[in-house]
Amino acid sequence: MFYLKLAWNNLNKSKVVVAPFLLASTVLFMLNNIVTIIMTSPLSRNMQNGKILLGLAAIILTIFATIMEIYSYNFLLKQRSREFGLYNILGMNKKQIGLVLSFELWIMYLAIVAIGCFASFIFSHLFYLVFVNLIHYNQLQLQVNGSAFAITSLIFALISVVLTLMGLVKIRKTSPLMLFRDQEQGEKEPRGNVILASLAIIAISIGYYISITSTKLAALAVLFRFFIAVLFVIVGTYLFYISFMTWYLKYKKNQKAYFYKPEHFVSTSQMIFRMKQNAVGLANITLLAVMAFIAIATTTALYSNIEYQTKMIFPKNTKISIIGKNEKELQKNFDQAFLKPLNRQAKEFTRYTSAMITLPLGSGTEMTVTEADLKNPNYGNLSYSYLITADDFKALGNKGPDLAQGQILFYKQKGDSRFQKITLLGQSFDVKENLKSVSHPEAVNTYNPSVIVVKDQLVLDRILKLYNQFPKYPVEPSYVVMGDLSKKEISKVLDKKGVLSFKGQYVGHLEERTQFKKEFYAIFGSFLFTGFILGLSFILGAALIIYYKQFTEGHLDQKAYKILQEVGMSTKQVKQTINSQLFLVFFTPIAFAVLHFAVALVMLKQMLLLFGVTNNPMIYMVSAITIIIIIWLYFIIYRLTSRTYYNIIER
Repeated sequence: MFYLKLAWNNLNKSKVVVAPFLLASTVLFMLNNIVTIIMTSPLSRNMQNGKILLGLAAIILTIFATIMEIYSYNFLLKQRSREFGLYNILGMNKKQIGLVLSFELWIMYLAIVAIGCFASFIFSHLFYLVFVNLIHYNQLQLQVNGSAFAITSLIFALISVVLTLMGLVKIRKTSPLMLFRDQEQGEKEPRGNVILASLAIIAISIGYYISITSTKLAALAVLFRFFIAVLFVIVGTYLFYISFMTWYLKYKKNQKAYFYKPEHFVSTSQMIFRMKQNAVGLANITLLAVMAFIAIATTTALYSNIEYQTKMIFPKNTKISIIGKNEKELQKNFDQAFLKPLNRQAKEFTRYTSAMITLPLGSGTEMTVTEADLKNPNYGNLSYSYLITADDFKALGNKGPDLAQGQILFYKQKGDSRFQKITLLGQSFDVKENLKSVSHPEAVNTYNPSVIVVKDQLVLDRILKLYNQFPKYPVEPSYVVMGDLSKKEISKVLDKKGVLSFKGQYVGHLEERTQFKKEFYAIFGSFLFTGFILGLSFILGAALIIYYKQFTEGHLDQKAYKILQEVGMSTKQVKQTINSQLFLVFFTPIAFAVLHFAVALVMLKQMLLLFGVTNNPMIYMVSAITIIIIIWLYFIIYRLTSRTYYNIIER
């Protein structure tokens, strides 16, 4: 009972360092629990893809919470090491100190769970309303499942076990004198390592080069390169802060006109001596800010593209795809399975014949597709290409020149092809025009699409005949019909299985715009909600690191500023000195994060093509708004941390 009471009193006396840990832990618990509550609600049972995304968000939040809890608790242990060392000197053995430490941690755990459960129960309804509005779901009442609270409490209990073991190991392996002095241990002045500085620039340059040179690659190829670029940039970022920032501060120190000013003297000296510790913190802040930018901006871009994408895929409210081995069979199936039940005329609908083939999409002015290319495709530049006749192409509302025999029109995603001649399995075609944009419903929602417009159906059939000699799965043309149908008309053309059939045989399927949009909102709404939750968590993590950094810096600089105040430094000069240090600590990471994100945006745009996001102005606008909002939040954090630092110095 004595040790429990001692632990309680210790927490009360250490509110300044314990409160941020409790606040951050409670918010992380709340966010994790809210995601779990929504994931275990009846809503998620009706949206499989959304449930998977929420599960992914919960896993990432758990990993992030574990990392931040370990980081925060390490800070907490270091700040209170003098206290534990004093206990040891006064007669308490390490086992007893460990017991007090464990009691403290589990008291905090109970507080986190109690406050976190209450907060998540309240705020889960707000987050749920945001979520159902994003996915356009009509069930506004959240049914809270008690198992969500149990799952999150168990996760944080396991994290607390890890933290307890960390604390016990630290107490056991450290002598009383080291515990007593640990809080005041500073870093030795790091040397300006030219090799590390060079490696930093090289690593970041390689990462940037990989990103900038990815504009011509297919989205899947970019995805692989993105992870390589990320690794280089992460390593380069840490090395940059460790090496370059040390060199920069020493350079400023050697400038006597700058260094021997009250507002610069102390901050520059202190930053040099503790740069190794600061470097890791600054790099962490930079990377967390970049993660927040990416998580929020990309998911917002995906969500913002839904209406445009739906409109392009469904010019009318219904789309019917009919299959057949040739043009005659396609027309027969269309007449019998669609027009006859509706008793309507073909001219009332927009119709076109199309066939999708896979081709290795080269670059330059000529492209040759051989038998070997089809048998052993290079998936890095593979394109799903739609063949369509010139008449059907114009029926979709496109404009283009008339074609002579042996001529084609060509379009690739982003409209940047420069082909003059294309040879498909020995059949050569002159490219009369490389199109900048096309209207083709199926190409909108296809990975790395392209469109080949041929003169007539005979040319299309000839290409298909050549192509079908080699692939394992022969391609059949598809007859696509678009029109506005009522619910009653839709029920007339569908059989009991919900498909189009003729004489009991499947001949096609029907898609509705409303159902398609509903599914898209469920998927991309879940993406946006996940991005928002993760972005919020990353910002919280960065804020926590900044606060701890300023708290530590304030205590370590307190004596130095006190001496300078005693020899004549005014309060105004103290503020100027603080602002000089905080400017470097705060604005360097956010500026670097914006630069990282701006370069990464080149690759992110390519990867967004996987989901049919081709509207670059919209991507830029969303990214700019995201950057402005996050910088605004960081400015608020800056103001708060500056006040904390100043209050410590002025004590």
